[in-house]
Amino acid sequence: MKRLLLSALLGLAACSGDEAREAAPGVSLLRDFSIAEAEGGTARWRLDSRTARMDEKAGMIYFDSPRVKFYDEDKVSSEITSLKGSLRMHKKAAELTDKVLVNAMKDGMLLKTTKLFYSSARGKIWTEEPVTIYKGRTVITGRGFTANPDLSEIQIEHQETRMAGK
Repeated sequence: MKRLLLSALLGLAACSGDEAREAAPGVSLLRDFSIAEAEGGTARWRLDSRTARMDEKAGMIYFDSPRVKFYDEDKVSSEITSLKGSLRMHKKAAELTDKVLVNAMKDGMLLKTTKLFYSSARGKIWTEEPVTIYKGRTVITGRGFTANPDLSEIQIEHQETRMAGK
């Protein structure tokens, strides 16, 4: 059974001095925030952020500079970073924006885009925005794609492939 684990202290313990007074009712300001999803005691993914804002009423968490690690067994299979992001807590669905990078550890691929979605229920990442994927000297560009978080089983729309120069 899937279980969402909050590894940060929520509420007053997670808020810091002056910032806590700036939050609106029902909104918690968080530092050094982590949230993870585990299945059978093994982490599927973990999201870390230096700062976050949790809007309990809306069921949303907003992040600055989030870092999401996906796991295959106990090893990190890929890591996604961006400048901003949000998570719908009940759906376990994320949106990452601004300088999104997906680093697939196993295959040595790197994907760049401006917006990326993730659904825990689907186990997929996707975007309708332009994407660029680098693997060695191969550069693949397209607009719109869907893949597993480790960039296996990639489906790219409007694809163009070229070999980069030396």
